[in-house]
Amino acid sequence: MLGAFIISNGLGARENVPKVNLMSSDEDSDVFWQPRLRRSWRKVIRAHFVNETVFVHGLYSPSHFSHWLYNGMIPLYSTMRRFGGTKDSWTFRGARYHHDSIDRQGTWEMEHFFQTGKELVLSQAEMSTPFQTLPPSDAPICFQRAVIGLGSQCALVYCENNIPAEIYKAFREAIADYYWSSTQTWSRHLKNAQEAINSKWRHQEQERKSRQDKEANSRQEAPESKAPNSQLKCLESARYYNFEAAGPNHGLERGEAQNRVGQMNPDSVDSPEGYQNLFVDSSAGSDASRGSKRQLVVGIIQREKSRRLLNDEDLIQGLVQAGFRVKWMSFDHGCGLAETAYLLRDVNVLISPHGNAIGTSVFMPSHDPVSTIISVDHSRHKEAWFMFTATAIGQRFIQTVCGPGNHVDDLARKQCPYFKDLKTGYDILNNVGLVLGLPDSMVKTDEEKSSMSSSARDRMRKRYWNYVNNNLAAQQLAKEEMDALIGPEQPNALIRKYGEDVWTFLMPFWKEAPRYVDVVRVVKFVLSLQQDLEREKMVEADVQQSQSMGDAQKSYWAYVEYVRKGQACGLEGCSDILQRNVANKTTSAFGKHSIDDISKWGQSTNGGQIIIIL
Repeated sequence: MLGAFIISNGLGARENVPKVNLMSSDEDSDVFWQPRLRRSWRKVIRAHFVNETVFVHGLYSPSHFSHWLYNGMIPLYSTMRRFGGTKDSWTFRGARYHHDSIDRQGTWEMEHFFQTGKELVLSQAEMSTPFQTLPPSDAPICFQRAVIGLGSQCALVYCENNIPAEIYKAFREAIADYYWSSTQTWSRHLKNAQEAINSKWRHQEQERKSRQDKEANSRQEAPESKAPNSQLKCLESARYYNFEAAGPNHGLERGEAQNRVGQMNPDSVDSPEGYQNLFVDSSAGSDASRGSKRQLVVGIIQREKSRRLLNDEDLIQGLVQAGFRVKWMSFDHGCGLAETAYLLRDVNVLISPHGNAIGTSVFMPSHDPVSTIISVDHSRHKEAWFMFTATAIGQRFIQTVCGPGNHVDDLARKQCPYFKDLKTGYDILNNVGLVLGLPDSMVKTDEEKSSMSSSARDRMRKRYWNYVNNNLAAQQLAKEEMDALIGPEQPNALIRKYGEDVWTFLMPFWKEAPRYVDVVRVVKFVLSLQQDLEREKMVEADVQQSQSMGDAQKSYWAYVEYVRKGQACGLEGCSDILQRNVANKTTSAFGKHSIDDISKWGQSTNGGQIIIIL
């Protein structure tokens, strides 16, 4: 029988290990796990012995990059740092959140933390990457020690403990050191990745041709071959502006400059000597026009479908005209963990309308300057989840809203016109229970609907659809109501008519709707961030020479100052989040825990039990 158990020598009473939560997630997703206790009078048992620690953890939302990262991978990494994990340690996936599919993007690998270690899983279906392995069939596998659970640590309020801010930095540096500590290591990774993609493509082509032959025999037309998504697509599609030259002739750089490829710190090879910012008025003198190529790097992560930026090209040009370096990215066609970290390694300001993309901010530099996230939100939807992660990492988090209503002035109204998005509207309407175009006499109240069974509500909706499909007046009314439903103002009349069913449409629509970015205000804000950088540099030398500050304080002093000034987070509810993640001595991610002094945040115990995975 597959499972895990601890061997006891059979002498004296021994209690089972208590049940331990393997998740670092919300309470509804908790999974408690307990190894069994087996007694044996034999002095010797046949087993594969691994003289290492095995870390038992749970897998949460593997198909969602940010949940996999912040609720799974980083808590696991933090636990390993706390209890002496090494590149030879193993992990055991003891459980997973039961609502999740096991499918995981194969490029979200863990090889950068492990050399000889593997991740044990208990079924073939969970073998999603080469890192996973099944227990041997001939004999149990036995470990010197086991660490069970992740300590309920994450940046979100539902976790009991915070992850130390230094852990995020160490996590980022470990990935960088593994994949691009030199141009040779990065080139080798790209070569290996491309070979894996080619192999997969050849296998898919063989399967397609096999289907084509069968369909030809049955005189059916086979679908055309389509290039698959891959982890390298985001590198291939990235666009760079102002990295080689600034001014009217900046042009569009089709790829990263050769001297920057594979560099751990790209700015170190971008010499500012002789650089001239051609956007500065030459009448101010040559000294005024001399700038530094090390202007802030602004990253823009675009979406092609839902939540896309409608005027991202205007935003690019506005930033370029202000002299900033701009990196445009898209992850819609695939991006591996290494490639994501690589693209974000030099981004100082991240702008995106997509929450999952904002989660990549963990790979941005931690200071010099303090990194800033600008979330481009709909006026009625906020990406609040990432306020927690950003504040725990030590990043400023700003929300910008550009319509469709609530314009702050006439300039914002001009920058942020209303966009009628019928496609998204109908896509969502087809997947919710709301049916438009009904006369008032047919509409049930929320109370009446709540008393109906699920099957009765389904039959009611079918009657509604049949009525609208066979009634021209109802179809015309449905179009008018759709216009109001997706309009710039909240559709209060429809809410009164259809009740809660309207909210089942509005919540996903406001989240997924395309949106504009207020280019003028965002560029002005980024200019202020450049000024903040100059102020940080002026104080940095004194801070680093301070004898009264520890290493952690020196790393995050600038961010803590922004918190004190109320400049770290610009959303409603920020004060409570900052209190938990920064200010509160019990829960803060800063200073309390230190990877330089493990005694400050938990000491691993000597010895331990042997755990056997069958």
